Amino acid sequence: MLHPSRTCDAQGTPPLGMRVVTPAKFELLREAVTKFAHALAANPGSWADEQAVSVQLTQHKLTGNLFNTYSEAARTTA
Repeated sequence: MLHPSRTCDAQGTPPLGMRVVTPAKFELLREAVTKFAHALAANPGSWADEQAVSVQLTQHKLTGNLFNTYSEAARTTA
């Protein structure tokens, strides 16, 4: 979910394992994608090199754990 807050409404119950991309985390994601693209653009031909792309994706944490890095667990109000 993309939302300004990771805290759910007092009457809401987040599904188990729900993650929220907050504005701060979205900014980190945006920066990572930008750096990834710049790193590949700096080396001509690297977009066609699957190993180079893989290295950059891993370095910028844009792999399968993307949402663990660039989101927060939803929480209920106390």
